[in-house]
Amino acid sequence: MMSISKIGISAAICLGMLEATSRDAQACGGFFCSQVPVDQTGEQIIFSVAPNHVTAHIQINYSGSASDFAWVVPVQAKPEITLGSRAVFQAVSGLTQPQFRIDWTGDGGFCGGSVYDRATAGGLPPPSAGGVTVLDSSEVGPYQTVTLESHDSQQLLDWLNDNGFAQPVEALPLIDHYVRLNMLFVALHLKQNATVGEIQPVVLDMAAQDPCVPLILTQIAAQPDMPVQVYVLGAARAVPDNWFNVVPNLARINWLNFGSNYRQVVTDAINQAAGHGFVTEFAGSSALMKDVIWKPGRYDTAALRTITSPAALVQALLSAGFPRDATMQALLRKWIPMPAAVSARGVTEQQFYNNLSAYQADLDAAGFVLDAAGLADELDERVVVPLQHAQAMFDTQPYLTRMLSTVSPAEMTRDPLFVFNPGLPDVSNVHVAKAFGMCQTDGTIANLMLQLEDGQVLGFDGNIRLYGNTTWPFSAGQSARRVELIGPTGPPVTVQPGDIVAIDRALDAMPSGAVRGMVPAASTSTADGCGCALGRGHRGLAATWLGLAAALIAVAARRRRPRS
Repeated sequence: MMSISKIGISAAICLGMLEATSRDAQACGGFFCSQVPVDQTGEQIIFSVAPNHVTAHIQINYSGSASDFAWVVPVQAKPEITLGSRAVFQAVSGLTQPQFRIDWTGDGGFCGGSVYDRATAGGLPPPSAGGVTVLDSSEVGPYQTVTLESHDSQQLLDWLNDNGFAQPVEALPLIDHYVRLNMLFVALHLKQNATVGEIQPVVLDMAAQDPCVPLILTQIAAQPDMPVQVYVLGAARAVPDNWFNVVPNLARINWLNFGSNYRQVVTDAINQAAGHGFVTEFAGSSALMKDVIWKPGRYDTAALRTITSPAALVQALLSAGFPRDATMQALLRKWIPMPAAVSARGVTEQQFYNNLSAYQADLDAAGFVLDAAGLADELDERVVVPLQHAQAMFDTQPYLTRMLSTVSPAEMTRDPLFVFNPGLPDVSNVHVAKAFGMCQTDGTIANLMLQLEDGQVLGFDGNIRLYGNTTWPFSAGQSARRVELIGPTGPPVTVQPGDIVAIDRALDAMPSGAVRGMVPAASTSTADGCGCALGRGHRGLAATWLGLAAALIAVAARRRRPRS
């Protein structure tokens, strides 16, 4: 009979409209290769936080026509806007991706092999018009950007729609939320001749304090259980200040299939936290990013300027290791356009750009002359400089935290804020379960037991194959092992399941520090909170929450400020 036993317990700026990416399925010989489809339903952002200063790298994914693309985000202060790079997100994601591995320790063999080498897988608008003030406008790469100030939501929406930053009417109450908080707005759209393929991340650099993500504004285009991936660089581990910190129950993870159900377990666990929680997937030294994105001499664009052959130029780019992403593809389309005659023969972009020497006669017939110097200049602007600046950001900040949430539109009622708590331990993204059992001649294991890093032991019936199993017998029970509140100081405060909804409602109306101080004493235990308090009462709980209810009534009419 299957069993689970426990053998021990181991101890603002507001930015939205962000997207999550996937890594390439495999290496390829060119810049136009088959790739894993990009998840365009999520949000992804990298914050770098210094005293009174925040830099945010924001991923933007979009499908549609170039003329319809518009992006609006609220900010606390006027930012400097520059270009970012998808390669930065790909690099940090790959090095901090959660991994679930099995360490076989039984009768001296591997019994199915080791998984240590495999991981889970126009013109500018006027300075002011109609109650809207244009604080700044500039061209940044493929974008026309503006920074706006307005104290009238309808006038702001009308201005955006009249000046090429079209927003749906449903956005009005969401924009109004931030207008009443006296926030500024950054808006951008593609320049007249830019294509959708030229869209790349942007960087906002500004004077601000604690970073946050404006999910209230994001809900207008969100999908159910939308992933929100946040990376925070700073002096210490970052934590959600006004959302819950959720610790997943490792017993729910399918260890026999490389953690294939991990995202669903995270979603279920966050749902137990009233939909307002983040899972900390990695917390530790940022040194793992040393020289990963850029290092001196890595991208020598000066050597490209004298090349006259398109095929030789592309080979030089590949040899230099330039990122194989949508930005590079857009640049190649611009500076080495595929002749119409080639396209008319049914030749794909991948066939053309990955074998340019075979189509040199077509390029000559079209009168094409390579401007290698022009391409090199744009490579510097759109690829090399963004990578160099991103590397400097990782090199100057000592600590990196990666957090994940999944949120549905109905749950986007409170913008998550993040603060630093220097007293918390690191969190590894590599999780290892020890396997015990008897290896059989057919490669299965009899009497298999897995000991998880949190002390739980899972026992299996029958003979089990260690890898590739798509079903998981331990799917019952709580997906959240603990739901916690964490502030800038002190240890986490564990919240019992019966108290989560009331505490979550309090966070909507009160400063998070005050709410942490009002959590019932019975909830502050650091013991395992995996369902052990369900159905229990708390002595004195009624009196405590009566006091809280009175406080809530007193502040019900007040709007919560961006900072606690």
